[in-house]
Amino acid sequence: MRIAIFEDETYRNFFPLTLTRPVYELFVGTSSIREKIIKNIAKLGEVIFFCRSYLCDILKERLPSSCINDFSTTDDDILLVNGLLVANESLNDVLQKLSKAGTVVLQKGRVVAARIGREFLELPEIQTTMTSAENVTETILKFATEKLHVENFRLLEYPWELIELNPELITAELREIKDKELRGRIEPSVTVYGSKESIFIAENALLEAGTVLDARYGPIYIGENTYVQSPTRISGPAYIGRNCIIYGGQIREGCSIGDVCRIGGEVEKSIFHGYSNKRHYGFIGHSYIGEWVNLGAGTTNSDLKNTYGTIKMDIGGQLRDTGSMFVGIFVGDHAKTAIGTHIFSGKKIGVSSHLYGIVPEDVPSFTAYARTLGVKPTEIYLESAIETARRMMHRRNVQLSRAYEDMLKRVFELTEQERSRANVVKGKFSI
Repeated sequence: MRIAIFEDETYRNFFPLTLTRPVYELFVGTSSIREKIIKNIAKLGEVIFFCRSYLCDILKERLPSSCINDFSTTDDDILLVNGLLVANESLNDVLQKLSKAGTVVLQKGRVVAARIGREFLELPEIQTTMTSAENVTETILKFATEKLHVENFRLLEYPWELIELNPELITAELREIKDKELRGRIEPSVTVYGSKESIFIAENALLEAGTVLDARYGPIYIGENTYVQSPTRISGPAYIGRNCIIYGGQIREGCSIGDVCRIGGEVEKSIFHGYSNKRHYGFIGHSYIGEWVNLGAGTTNSDLKNTYGTIKMDIGGQLRDTGSMFVGIFVGDHAKTAIGTHIFSGKKIGVSSHLYGIVPEDVPSFTAYARTLGVKPTEIYLESAIETARRMMHRRNVQLSRAYEDMLKRVFELTEQERSRANVVKGKFSI
């Protein structure tokens, strides 16, 4: 039997982060949601993936040996698993209860998992649903013969939940590392607070003299070939991936920094997906920063209101109360900020957008935003956005593929109405 990880309608709640990736490629803790699911179900069978059709080719590039949007790869029943499920060991137990086709596991009306017969995969309705991520719940329930209701699964619904879960997941996942040797090079004057058993330094990592590692409140992981310059302080729980450079920053508790990032200044309870730069001073807190983002010197976000009230976010045109006092920003891939950019709490910054000055509102994808400098938000030329992406990726020895370029073009089309609603003008942008 095969397991298929799928997207449901909730993918829209995670825009702009999920404009350029399937929901299960979101990063939280020490890995993607996809990797967590696979870890917990690997013994049940081979895994295949369903995603929105325009993301299929770039996912194939990332997972070249996987079956993606292929409906001819199984001759047996298939187990569907929601791609926004932050899996743990209890997932395996639930899936084993799906003993017959037509059984669906639901939590608060959303499909957690389901078992469907091979014949249903041949139906055009199912194939359209799985490759568009639209009407997924309704379609699956149409074929349900038995419904099992569960509680307490971590089925994500809103982007701020990634930030809320991150410290706990870092702690739990690093606890599973059995070989906690300090393999990297640590200068003698590196200061360690807490137990060294809560610190993992991978091979070829280098920590300069004067670095402080505070593991009193959570574990710390520093990946292969990562270089930590003095006078950095890293407070656990914290995860830093491979090939990163930390430029004397304050990495406060609850941070996950993906591979090939450049980080300076102050970062708190935030996720950097990977290949992004925050080289200089400035504060990023309670935020999710996508891939290929460059934050100019002094870029700072608010994550707390002056009133100490809970922060609200616009999700799909509706204002949602996050229920949290601390919420930062959610930045799509390839966004750029100029020096001295300040962004209000709870704001979303679209794919390939450029920011200048103070940003008190959401910014659509492919938009140059400098309203507080007296300039109307202006659409960025698609060709310019692609060329900028190509240049930045080349600096990290990554080639912008034809599939990736086609994906960016499609995102540009998909976000046209978003720009129109925000009164983004067309023409040359200048300050």
